[in-house]
Amino acid sequence: VVFENVSFGYDASTTVLRDVSFACRPGEVVALLGTTGSGKTSLVNLLPRFDDHFSGRILRDGRELREYPKENLRCLIGIVEQEPFLFSRTLRENIAYGVDRNVGLEEIEAAARAAAIHEVILSFPQGYDTLIGEKGVTLSGGQKQRVAVARTLLRDPRILIFDDATSSVDAETEAAIQQALERLMAGRTTFLIAHRLQSLMRADLILVFQEGRIVERGDHESLMRCGGMYRRIYELQTSLEAELEATRA
Repeated sequence: VVFENVSFGYDASTTVLRDVSFACRPGEVVALLGTTGSGKTSLVNLLPRFDDHFSGRILRDGRELREYPKENLRCLIGIVEQEPFLFSRTLRENIAYGVDRNVGLEEIEAAARAAAIHEVILSFPQGYDTLIGEKGVTLSGGQKQRVAVARTLLRDPRILIFDDATSSVDAETEAAIQQALERLMAGRTTFLIAHRLQSLMRADLILVFQEGRIVERGDHESLMRCGGMYRRIYELQTSLEAELEATRA
């Protein structure tokens, strides 16, 4: 995926992204970091063409995204958002939803294991046949996100987008999901938005956004050496986590 001088705004008077340029190869993880409103979610929304950029080019395999029919393009992309939508159906049906082929329970379970939700599902009396929704068991926010992660992985997309997808899980569960995803991201381009730097540190490319522009780029080590915004955020989060641990001791 290549972005070349891409700019975008929701109307003529507002520019959300300004001259954004970067490139990533298949199998690489691109992490997006910045304050609320800095343009991170707007950028990933351009990939499935939920919105179209008004200048510059976005290329996939050398082809402009506008040349892809939206339906075909979106089949290539898997998205897990902060607040995933689940249906009032069984857990098995929710995980298999959107897959354009017949899938067996073995595949569904493998995806659930990768998303660290398999053991939770087995704890319910009906297991994968448990109904969720108004008349079924109520899942926590973190459990819903893990079901959505399993659904996305089962679709086997070429591009993955995780928009703060682990925001509702604890640190231990987040670590389990990240470890599983590292195996499953191989060969796929992954875009990752998260507020916890712990989730971003292993990315091949970290893009730091401010007011719609990329102000810093690199991996964790190079950005720490630069001593800019990324390092300040890292040191602040590390300090806050240390204080929190001290209060628990």
